[in-house]
Amino acid sequence: MFVCARAPSEALSFRGLYSFGLCFTRVKSAPAGFVLGWGSAFVGRHKGRRWRDGFLYAAAGTVFVLAAVMGYFYAGATLERIYTSSMRTHADFETFWYSARAFLDGEDVYRTGYYLNNLNPPLWVLLTVPFGLLEPLSGYRLFAGLTAALQAAALAWMLRELRPVGARSSVLGALAVVALLISSPLLATLALGQMYQILTFGLVAAWVLDRRGRGAASGCALGLVVTLKPSLAPVVLWPLVRRRWDALGATIMAGAAATLVGALALGPATTVEWVNLLRNEPLSPYWDNASLPAAAARLFTEHEFNEPLAPLPLMVPLFQTLGIVLVFLTAYRAQSGAEAGLWALVAASLLASPIAWHNYLVLLAPGILLLLVRGRAGAAALLVALQLIPAQWPLLWREGSTIGGAVGPEAAALGLTFYLYVLAVHWAAFYGASRGLQKGTRGTIGAEVTGRPQEGTTCGVPQGKAEDNEDDRPTHR
Repeated sequence: MFVCARAPSEALSFRGLYSFGLCFTRVKSAPAGFVLGWGSAFVGRHKGRRWRDGFLYAAAGTVFVLAAVMGYFYAGATLERIYTSSMRTHADFETFWYSARAFLDGEDVYRTGYYLNNLNPPLWVLLTVPFGLLEPLSGYRLFAGLTAALQAAALAWMLRELRPVGARSSVLGALAVVALLISSPLLATLALGQMYQILTFGLVAAWVLDRRGRGAASGCALGLVVTLKPSLAPVVLWPLVRRRWDALGATIMAGAAATLVGALALGPATTVEWVNLLRNEPLSPYWDNASLPAAAARLFTEHEFNEPLAPLPLMVPLFQTLGIVLVFLTAYRAQSGAEAGLWALVAASLLASPIAWHNYLVLLAPGILLLLVRGRAGAAALLVALQLIPAQWPLLWREGSTIGGAVGPEAAALGLTFYLYVLAVHWAAFYGASRGLQKGTRGTIGAEVTGRPQEGTTCGVPQGKAEDNEDDRPTHR
């Protein structure tokens, strides 16, 4: 006699479905029970997955059409921003150049007289010193070429590590890389002369080295990334929650050593000045700032860029708290050791950060390849399509513009917050995958891959313990 009543969480576990199959057949036939139990679960899951994928593909197609129409009108202007000789267009690089020049001249690297503040740490100033030896435009073109090559190398490295199976999967992976290399965030990053491609390469290095079991090297790469962009500090939780102590130690030591190098090179007083600069930097409600706190400032406080929905300043700390909660929820999910855990944490870090320009999406491009190769092609297609929408989107919604003037200030404010929605969709895709995509090897696009059974196991459960084991997650190797 079998007792079939089980709690919902247990019913969906390996043991619960196995027992359900035995109860259903009323026979002590393990193979029959296994097949019927898992078969019934698979039918339900398969139908749900089919509806999900159909919705994602439809959404991706719609967004792609929108991106293509906008690209037809704005692609030329986007490319012109890269090729122009006007350094004011390449504002971020010019900020770096002024700081590098000030260092070479023995002056204050954070008070250069340029209209933008250099909010990057002393280590970054030190790394950009060679470009200060060149004329600004020549330095920019060299910098843009190097960072574009780094982004291409990071995506190629990621795809090679994922090793898609078959010609179809390889071609689709290569097409995704090409699409991400012409994405709006990357083109805008190149036009401004930003350094996010270097961070992308560092994140891919950390992910690949961790996957290969080289925890210390992975931690060093992660520590350097956090040193160059402290707003990504929550990614330190990635080795912590998975108890990768060698990686965590290397992350802390590499970050501390790199910070010390920058502080010694520029001087402790300069480092303190940089910290004060960050503390005094106001929260920007500008359209391109996609973080949760920035969205709250844009929607619920008075500012120069658009009319708010309502004057509710308390929404800013509320959204800040929400961002912190998302970080810890994402870190908790990353305990499983799933491949998407790092990319989910990067997205959560951006949502919680005071500043997360839309161009930061280049950091998440390698994670999109992971979703694609691991069988979540619908989600990957939607994320690629979202990244193809031109940077001129806010121009359509600002006050007095074609759409903004027609829909009214409230709807225009929501339209100008579009980049928050895009970032949130990226986070949701990686968060959803950070439990399902366990450590895998090769993947066929279109078939969800959740890892391979470990040696000495049957379907991920140790041999001889199929009925007793309730934790069938693959172990880290």
